[in-house]
Amino acid sequence: MSRSYPIGSLLLLSKNSELQFNARSIEAEIHSSENNSQMNNVDDNEYYILDGQQRLTSIARVFLNADLKRCYYFDLKKMKESHEKGEDSWISCLKRGKYTPDRKDKKGQFLRADIVLEQARADVYVSEYIEDSGDFDRLDRKESREAAAKIKGIFEIIRNYKVPAIIIERSSKIESVCRIFETINSTGTRLKTFDLAVARFYPEPDLRKLWQSTQEKHPILKDFDVDGERILQVLYLVTATCNQDNPKYKYMEPTRSSLMNLKPQSIYEEWDMASESLAEAYGFAKKQGARPETLPRHSLLVSLAAVRSLIFREQRVDPWSENRDIIRRWYFSKVMQSSRAQSSNYQVSQDFKALLKYACTGQPPETPTVDLNPESLLTLKSSDVRYKSLQNIFAISVRQDFWTGDEIKLESQLHDHHIFPKNANKIHNLAKNKLDSICNRMTILSDSNLYLGEAYPKEYFKEMVDRARTAGIPLGDLSRRVNDCLIPGEPEDPQWADSFSINRFEEFCRERANLIISRVRQIVGDSLQGNAASDNELMDDDDY
Repeated sequence: MSRSYPIGSLLLLSKNSELQFNARSIEAEIHSSENNSQMNNVDDNEYYILDGQQRLTSIARVFLNADLKRCYYFDLKKMKESHEKGEDSWISCLKRGKYTPDRKDKKGQFLRADIVLEQARADVYVSEYIEDSGDFDRLDRKESREAAAKIKGIFEIIRNYKVPAIIIERSSKIESVCRIFETINSTGTRLKTFDLAVARFYPEPDLRKLWQSTQEKHPILKDFDVDGERILQVLYLVTATCNQDNPKYKYMEPTRSSLMNLKPQSIYEEWDMASESLAEAYGFAKKQGARPETLPRHSLLVSLAAVRSLIFREQRVDPWSENRDIIRRWYFSKVMQSSRAQSSNYQVSQDFKALLKYACTGQPPETPTVDLNPESLLTLKSSDVRYKSLQNIFAISVRQDFWTGDEIKLESQLHDHHIFPKNANKIHNLAKNKLDSICNRMTILSDSNLYLGEAYPKEYFKEMVDRARTAGIPLGDLSRRVNDCLIPGEPEDPQWADSFSINRFEEFCRERANLIISRVRQIVGDSLQGNAASDNELMDDDDY
């Protein structure tokens, strides 16, 4: 602010009786009676702060002496010296005592920050310090005045600083507020719909309390860092389906405004079943190899949960219990393709419609085409949604740890191991993008990954074979472990380990790409096509 740099605008909503939210005041309390005069010209309207609370709180704490635990002072000596060097280290933060004097230090070096807003008093204090403290005796009269003028100039800039504010009209409807949130979310600001819903419905129901209780009851939701908005989407799809007329498979999109218009009674009635079904959906994803860091998309699980909740409440049966293979094929086909042209809410509605029809009529949902071929795997980026899907496929394919042979369980800590080490690009000039490609990764236990470190496959593959022979372990058992991890070749071959020399890296990647494609085909069947989609057609993770 002292340099007139922009700090962004505030987003405010005028408070009115028709659009009420539960809100809390900013954590600041005005201590200086002198500052009350600074607020006399402020209108008596109250505002919700939708964006900018941290900035506004900081400004209030410093310039209204309103911090609950601390008091801020300008170090006038450092202002004189540091501002000339381009440094801004002249704010001192002190623990708040019983009294907070205008000035600290007998010389008056420290000036309480809120006094800056009062030009006359601030100017007097600055002049007194420069002229009487003795810290600037080396300066002549002219230089002392110039020094005082520089500090006063900084304070003048602060006093005249304008913080732009966008104020949403008092008459705005909830749909308008949701649209504004949606727009801000698309630009990267972390404003969450669930937070708005918490304020919208408080105190009945208390969504935050309900969600916290749900996470304690179903810890998998916390493990996967599931946003509370997901359960609201499930609730909307369930309640909208129960309340609609025929046709039963009508299109319904869980927009933010739709979530804000949920009925409190419906939330209470459907919450337990919806939360249980959402937890079951994430349990399904976990069984498909997903971990919190490799879950391809949350939105698909909303559709699975909503249908499960509807069917279970009526028939007391899980609609997916006898159809796991079909659902798994559909699930992987969906997560391995996603078009930017379709919004996530639209996809949720379409997926829900298809799955509900399947659960009610037995007509399987259409499985989309998966565009993937060996060549595309060599340059597949980790940001590509297909990359995470392949990591999941690796996880469900591996029954034993590649290095130790230990059983891999759902709760096992897994890492993605570079088969040829990452530092090979510097030592052997191998292409970094190929070293990081999915073709050079395999899923192993975290302890094994740490143990192998930067070892080369030729070395540790040979050690595996020698160790198996010494322990009397049949090489056939080792072969099953190798095949599960999609490593080419057979350990029974005496030349197997030697085939992983550094000069065969490119050939290894191509061989493994073909093995990966074969494994994908086993899961998605005829949905797999040979032409890879362009990067522009794919969306990164859950773009929403």
